[in-house]
Amino acid sequence: MVRMCIGRTFAWLLAAMALAGCGGKDQSNRVRLAVAAQQAPTQMLTYLSVELGTFQSEGLAVEVHEFPGSSKALEALLGGSIDVVSGYHEQTMQLREGSPKLRSFLVMMQSHMVGLAVSPAGQDRLRSVKDLKGATVGVTSLGSATHLLLNYLLRKEGMQAEDVRPVAISTGSRALAAMERGVVDAGVVSDFTIRHLEKRFGKVVVLADTRTVEGLRNTYGVDSYPSTVLYAKVEWLERNRDLALRLVRAIEKARTWVTGRSAEDVAAKLPASQHGDDEALYVEVIRGTMAGLHPDGKMKREAAAAAARVVEFKQDAGESYTNDLVAPQ
Repeated sequence: MVRMCIGRTFAWLLAAMALAGCGGKDQSNRVRLAVAAQQAPTQMLTYLSVELGTFQSEGLAVEVHEFPGSSKALEALLGGSIDVVSGYHEQTMQLREGSPKLRSFLVMMQSHMVGLAVSPAGQDRLRSVKDLKGATVGVTSLGSATHLLLNYLLRKEGMQAEDVRPVAISTGSRALAAMERGVVDAGVVSDFTIRHLEKRFGKVVVLADTRTVEGLRNTYGVDSYPSTVLYAKVEWLERNRDLALRLVRAIEKARTWVTGRSAEDVAAKLPASQHGDDEALYVEVIRGTMAGLHPDGKMKREAAAAAARVVEFKQDAGESYTNDLVAPQ
């Protein structure tokens, strides 16, 4: 495994020399894969596929590029510098008419594992979504899945997107710092961030929570929501069915590896750069993330319909995904 720094992103070149030769002329097994939210625990299976070598075992030369938010990964896909995104299903349905059609082909998580949490400075005055009017609210990046969720929660309360000021706070330590320092009044942040805040400040007000089945029902009206997925342009999938099948098999090997293992074992296999300073807390985050893994990788129609409601998608949600590349259970 070779690691290469590209600006602010990182790329893993898996088995490139073995598969393409030292001259690198043969690109038939090459896939440029984006991680839509760098170091997010919900990207666990993609990171594990790198660390376990399952991409390599499927004969793939995969470059994994990390992005600070899902909207940036989507931009890279549309711009042609990325082939496949390990991202979020809502984004397959948010493009304007005439844009390239996108399609999810493997579901990895059945929850975003995020919550709309109030920053420590706002705990006493922000007790409901309606209280956010005029507030500054953090999201991973503008146009990201967390931003889409924020807008959806506002609509549910009869509010407009313009009623709050969204700002990009990224993920991990950056999001945590923005919440701790009061840069934002609230934020749609990960389980990792919420647990850190709870440990430091005690109880945190969470206005909407997708980390539990009950929270999913309250937020989306379903028990399983399509969160982390693999998606690509439809034209790429049609031209590269074999590569897509091998990507799916590699991710599924990682999911099988996770099954039956402890959170400690899984955390130990993930990149050390993701752990932070509190190893015990990171293990608990991984334990919760493991509980949210999708059981079989196949999209359910009602789950896709829930995502369509979030982005106000008016067309057939069935066009946003395919289960044809996932092996029957």
